[in-house]
This record gives sequence, structure tokens and C-alpha cells, in this order.
Amino acid sequence: MLAELCRFQPGDDRAWDQYVAACPSAGLYHRSGWARVIERVYDHEPRYLWVHEHGAVRGVLPLVLFRGALGGRSLVSLPFLDEGGLCADDDAARTALWSLALDLAKRERAAVVELRQGAPSGLPLASLGSKVSVMLDLARDPQVMWKRLDAKVRNQVRKATSSGLTPAWCGVEGLDDFYAVFARNMRDLGSPVHARRFFAAILEEFAGDARFLLVRDGSRVVAGGVVIVFRDTVLVPWASSLREWRSRCPSNLLYWEVIRSACEKGLSQLDFGRSTLGGGTYRFKMQWGGRERRLPWQVDPSDRASVIDSENPRYRLMIQAWQRLPVPLTRAIGPTVRKRLSN
Repeated sequence: MLAELCRFQPGDDRAWDQYVAACPSAGLYHRSGWARVIERVYDHEPRYLWVHEHGAVRGVLPLVLFRGALGGRSLVSLPFLDEGGLCADDDAARTALWSLALDLAKRERAAVVELRQGAPSGLPLASLGSKVSVMLDLARDPQVMWKRLDAKVRNQVRKATSSGLTPAWCGVEGLDDFYAVFARNMRDLGSPVHARRFFAAILEEFAGDARFLLVRDGSRVVAGGVVIVFRDTVLVPWASSLREWRSRCPSNLLYWEVIRSACEKGLSQLDFGRSTLGGGTYRFKMQWGGRERRLPWQVDPSDRASVIDSENPRYRLMIQAWQRLPVPLTRAIGPTVRKRLSN
């Protein structure tokens, strides 16, 4: 069994993605395209590892050499994304990948290795954070799904449509409209915004699987999300709405359109994306009738310094200061700050 650094020579990305497509424990964020997105947009260097046996891929570990705000180095699987981590056929492949990751950390002078597992790694590592994703099982018939929804949620969707809001699917041509809403919402939350080209790179890299969904009030876009399909699952990793329109429930209409469209396509699950357990977005997602799936993120050694906890008074002050900045300024400087924040 050979564990090595994958340098993505011609054909390597195809072999990597074929393994990811077939491995039951692999997810969207294991796909090789994220290495290109992160490197192209933020200049963090991919250190993707894989293990072979008799010419067949037996396991993968996507890692990125991440340089944080204070200059420290870490190996993260994967920064900016909900999941990543080890994905292997058996204990032997898992052990080989982890051993190589620790050796790589020493060579790169990385203080920690962070695994954002979507499923347990099988390694005795410290737990990191209290993040969950919310999963919703889908029916083939949108009307069956509609009847399953709580009456309050159905009324919120009706309120959005009766007030004149309309959903619209689009490709990269919807980037500016999505980003205007997203950047403003991130400012309101006190969080540095991703670069506009981060989303452009995602739609380019995952063409055919990734789209924007916008909600309009006439010609004004008031909500939007990034929607990506992987196997039988539709994911919404990023979504936002304008606060002034929230009484008209544009986010409810957005997610109902995702559900309706996914049912018609025969998809079986909706992944609402990462939330903090018990937080506002968590409660919004759970009202759709989903179930929580714990994200067993792990770190070695036991170091939590890389995690930004909004409840920490030190970070709360930073968040409050950011919320007072003009949106054009946060759009200008946000991506530079975001580059150094792995969450």
C-alpha cells in the first residue's frame, strides 16, 4: 500500500474523483475541484494525499496548507468548507493517510492538523467545535413534500409568493446579484465576506452541478443561494437574504424552490449546510422537518486556537466593529481578511 502526495498530474484528478464518486463515506467537498478553487482564489497550497494498492485508489485526504491571520501554519481539511477529512476503504488505508499527514505537518512546520469530518474518522483525536448539518429526506413528488411541511412553513412560503416574490435559477450571470445580497448580509452578521471570484470559481469548476438561485421582488434581488448537486443530494452551502425583506419570507421561498426542484430531479436529500447547534440558522433549518447530523470535526494536537467562537468576548467586539463598517468597505477589505480565516 502506497500513501503519497497527489500532485494532480494529467489524469490524477479523474482517478481521484472516480474514487470519491464511488466511496460511500465521501462527500461533495472531497472532489478535486476544491483544491483548484482555494488555490486560485486565496493562494493557499493544496496538499492532497491519497493511498494506492495494486493501482487502485484506496483512500483520500484533501488537505490545504493554511496560513492564518497571525502567520501560523496548519493543515486543514478543508478551509472555508463544511466538510472534508479522511475517506478510506479500511483501517490500513486510514492509518497510512494519517501517518503521511503527520509527516507532512512536520515538514511544512504546521502546528495543527484539522479534519472537518463529515463522518467519524476512526482516529482518537480531540473533538473540535459543535457544528451540525441539517439533512432533509426528499420525496419524488413535490406535492408529497409540501404536505409533509409544518403548516407554519407552508404559510411562510405562501406569504412570500402572495407578496410578489419569485424564484429564478441562473448560472454565472447571476453572480453580481447574489453577491450584492451576500456581501451585505455578511456585513450585518459581522463576518468578512468571501471574494466575489470565490463563487465565480465554484460555478466554473463545478459547471453543471452548481447554480445560483435568486429570489426577486420585481427587478430587485432580495435573497440568493449557491446550490450544488452531488450524487443524490442537493446542498446549499451559502445563502442570504436582505433584512428589510425578511418579514416577507424570501428565504422560505428560496428553500422551497430548492426542495421542489430537487424532488422533480429525483434527488433524495437536501443538505442545508453547516450551523451552530441551537443557533438561529439551526432553528430555521430544523423547522423544515430535517434531522441534525453532527459534524465530528477533529484536531491534532488538542488546540482550539484556530476556532473563532462568536461567543468569546474578544471576538464579539471584533464582530460588532465589523457590523458598523460601510458595505462597500467590507466588500473591498473582507476577502483579504477572509483569506486568513479558515472557518
